[in-house]
Parts: sequence; C-alpha cells; structure tokens
Amino acid sequence: MIGRHALGLLASALIALCLASPARAQLSGGATLATDERLFGLSLTDGRPVLRVSAAYDHPSGFYAGASVAAHDPARESARILGHTEYVGFARRTPGGLSWDAGVNNVDLTLYLDRRYRIEYNQFYVGVSKGAVDAHLYVSPNYPDRGAGTAYLDLNGVVRPTEGWRLSGHAGALIGLGGTELQDDRRTRYDLRLGVAREWASHEISLGWTAVFPRPKPKTSWTRPGLVLSATYFF
Repeated sequence: MIGRHALGLLASALIALCLASPARAQLSGGATLATDERLFGLSLTDGRPVLRVSAAYDHPSGFYAGASVAAHDPARESARILGHTEYVGFARRTPGGLSWDAGVNNVDLTLYLDRRYRIEYNQFYVGVSKGAVDAHLYVSPNYPDRGAGTAYLDLNGVVRPTEGWRLSGHAGALIGLGGTELQDDRRTRYDLRLGVAREWASHEISLGWTAVFPRPKPKTSWTRPGLVLSATYFF
C-alpha cells in the first residue's frame, strides 16, 4: 500500500514543479458545503453536514493532480476533520474526440457513526469519455480492508437542457475481488445517483438523490437512500 501521506506529498511536489512553468496550465479550486457525504452510495456522515475544500491542477501536457480535505460535526463528537483525498493522473484526447485518462488516488477517512471507523485505501483507475458521457474502472488492493481488494465500475452522464442548468446521472458497481466480503454480503453492490444543479459563474447549488442496493448489513441509517443538497463556491 502507498504510504498514508506519500501520495499527497507526491501531488504537492508535482504541482509545485508544474507551477514553475509558464505553460498554459490551470489551477482551480472550490469549497462545498453539503448536507451529507457519500462514498459508493453510503453515507459517511450519517446525514450530517460536511465542508469540503479542494484544489486541482491541469497541465497542457495532460498531467493533472488534485487534493481535497473535508470536515464535519459528528453527532457524538466535536467538529473534526473527516479525511483527505489526493490524486494524480494523465489524460489525452484523440483526434476523433474520444478522451482517455489513467491515474491513482489515495483516500484517508475517519468516520464517527455507531462507532469509529477508519477507511484508508488507494485506487488505480483508467477511463474513457466522449462528450457528456464517461466510464471508469477503479481497482483497489486494500478496500474495504488491507489485503482485500475491490473493483468499481462507474458510468456518468450529463445533460444541459438550458443555459445554467445541469442534469446528471451516475450508476456504479462495487465488486469484491478474491473473495472479498462487502459488509456481510458477497454479492456485487450497486449505487445510483440522480442530480440537478443550477450553475453561475462562480458558484452552483445542486440537489441529488443516491441509493445503494442491495443494502449492506446491518441496515442502518447510513445505508439508506437519501437526498444531498450542496452549495459550491469556485475560486
């Protein structure tokens, strides 16, 4: 497994290196306040608000990197950091308009639900996109536990019915590898998300519905379907 902070340090170093170049690079970021945080369709905060701050870097060569950190206020704990995510990758566009990308990300989370949970894993991914549709395959050698792997397939689509509005859909499948047990259920787990967003130049408001099936056992409040309302400011 990649070290806990190694990927974050790598992303920071690469971003710093590319920022030294006068090329047509792009640095962006944002802050999002949401009513919930979801991973593979499951709530990480049991329906409690979360604040996430993120930054991303895109280089004309195709290299990109980014990182985010999230904080929330658990029901039985004081406000604290939920966790952080870092990623690095490379993307290319073909003359026909098809794009592909590949990379690795690192996720480090500490959840405070019915008890304290630690989630720390890496994912290696490859994907293709064209227009408003993209598909990716993520493979992790250490999710949900070290030494137990999973593959995650996802498909995303976006429709813009009119200026300033965005409709989105997502379908994902989490598959255990090598006999990995997924929350007492060895079957493939699926998640769906439907969303609508109103966009402005520097911010957006979105509302999404997410569900996972079959629901993992035990069927607690953080495994049930839910609506997530979020507001993002871009800088």
